[in-house]
Amino acid sequence: MRTDYSIFQKKGWYDMPYDGRRKEFRGISRKEFEEAKEKAFYRRFVRSLYHEKSLLRRCYESVCDCARPENGNYQKVVMYGQTWLYLCSPIYGHRDYNKHRLMPIDGNKRECEFLSRVSERVSKLI
Repeated sequence: MRTDYSIFQKKGWYDMPYDGRRKEFRGISRKEFEEAKEKAFYRRFVRSLYHEKSLLRRCYESVCDCARPENGNYQKVVMYGQTWLYLCSPIYGHRDYNKHRLMPIDGNKRECEFLSRVSERVSKLI
């Protein structure tokens, strides 16, 4: 049986449900279609620079903004909690009522270490 891959040329094919009875899916198995869908999702969303690095990039920018010594009393540094990485006042630490979460530590250990190093470097710049 001849396989017809023209379905992958259609706009929005990755949102279509698989229906082997239709002519569009002639010769394409459900498994092949699902694998192609996963690859398309990976290429469109995960590999794109904006989506993949958005959380790390946002955290990096907020660390750079908040850890500057010019902020004076409003300077914040990165501190580890039990499950989250926080931006807190270096004086009050975790008792800071105005602290905010950066990212969960679980699954992001490399990123958390990177952000803490960035915070140390930026806070010592004078």
